[in-house]
Amino acid sequence: MITKNSLAIPTIIKALHAFIYGLFGLYLPIYLMGKGFSGYHIGIFIGLANLISIISTLPTGFANDKIRSKKIILYALILSIVYYTGLLTLNNAFILGFAFILGGLGRNLFTLSIDSIAFKVVDEKRSSIQIGKYLGIVSFLSLIGLFVGGNLINTFGFEATITAIIVLFAITIIGSLFLPITQTFKFKLFEYKRDIFKKEVLFFMFIVFLFSLHYGAEMTSYSLFLKNSFNLDLGTMGLYIASAIVFLAVSEIYFGRKVQKGMDPKHVFYFGLLVSGIGHILFSIQSDVWISFIFRCIHEVGDGAMIFSIFYGIVKIFNIERIGGNSSIISLTSILGISVGSFIFGPLGEHYGYYLPLLITGGTSVLAFLLLFYFNKKVLLKKA
Repeated sequence: MITKNSLAIPTIIKALHAFIYGLFGLYLPIYLMGKGFSGYHIGIFIGLANLISIISTLPTGFANDKIRSKKIILYALILSIVYYTGLLTLNNAFILGFAFILGGLGRNLFTLSIDSIAFKVVDEKRSSIQIGKYLGIVSFLSLIGLFVGGNLINTFGFEATITAIIVLFAITIIGSLFLPITQTFKFKLFEYKRDIFKKEVLFFMFIVFLFSLHYGAEMTSYSLFLKNSFNLDLGTMGLYIASAIVFLAVSEIYFGRKVQKGMDPKHVFYFGLLVSGIGHILFSIQSDVWISFIFRCIHEVGDGAMIFSIFYGIVKIFNIERIGGNSSIISLTSILGISVGSFIFGPLGEHYGYYLPLLITGGTSVLAFLLLFYFNKKVLLKKA
């Protein structure tokens, strides 16, 4: 039975999941380089994880409309344990690549399924403020994970940290048993197609793709940029990254409240793209760590506005009964952007400097803002 508090457990489980990934995620390239893998290998590994996400996204979305999401989440968490066990024990590139495939599948199954539950239990009248809190709490736990992870790795090493992650995933499996049971429905594919193939929705997806390119660049280049440009150790790097993400979490909560009070969600979308892009560009070209940090914080404010806008847009655009499948199509668009970014910017960063992927993808976000502004202006002129 869904109640007004039904979003609480999904928020806790997703926040714990974000904390666990925060412990290690951005330090992964450094760990892999320490094991003797090249930038090319890193791009391939992350690309493989994203590739399986691409393949599994639509089936997972449709499955969340037809079967209980909490069951899918259980399988996802088990796959994540297998992935981290592989990271801990494997040195062969081919077999490790297979572990990355399982890890990408597990993370994607979890993310789509937990968000599907959240979309279905959110209160429509208070959706903006609830979504803002949901995203903000998850982001806060992620940044705590980043800070704790950097210090754990610095103090105890990568292997001990990965072992702790495996234990935490086992605890998360127990917590997932208390997730709410959501209703299931059966629809034909043409009904999803009818929801998606609208000019506004397709353009929304294109903007999400352009914005998501910068996540691929960050996955392959962010931590290495900080290490090479500013000579930060892992503890300081964790503090840098986590402190900046505070601004992302606050932004998500802030804009959720502002939209609830009447702010036009389109303005939040504009703001997010422009500020995220400009912040990313200026952050990537600094030689002073403090100035770089200021622009990184500005970038995170824009990211928070964008993440809120995408989630809020999904809730408002799509029929709640098909929101699992339809939201997975938006997720697929984002994953495609991340994958393209990973494949391109892993080798690019290694050969030409780790600042370059960050600089370029800041530019793609600014381009997305200009295209969105032009598109909306054109739509308004037609309506006039």
